[in-house]
Amino acid sequence: YRCNPAMVIQGELGMNVISAAKGYVKEIGTDAEIGNYIVMSLGDDYEITYGQLADICVNEGDLVEQAQKIASVAEPSKYYVREGANIYLKLTQAGTPVDPLDYLE
Repeated sequence: YRCNPAMVIQGELGMNVISAAKGYVKEIGTDAEIGNYIVMSLGDDYEITYGQLADICVNEGDLVEQAQKIASVAEPSKYYVREGANIYLKLTQAGTPVDPLDYLE
């Protein structure tokens, strides 16, 4: 067992995923656990990672505005099948996970 450093937010397959905050797209990739993902730099050593994504519509280096569509919800990876369609959301400061509920409205 291990602690999940992120939130898993229930969604529906194909639902739009919008940015929780303004930032620059630092990385786009694929991971066995969280599927297709986007990492955004928010400033002050904060980064946000969105996972379980399909149809990513931003590119590395793009400036993304808050509430801008960045992707859609994908089929869950094999690690999140029990949860069903979802968005993986991890907020870190200087690499340490922090609770996004303390920062997001």
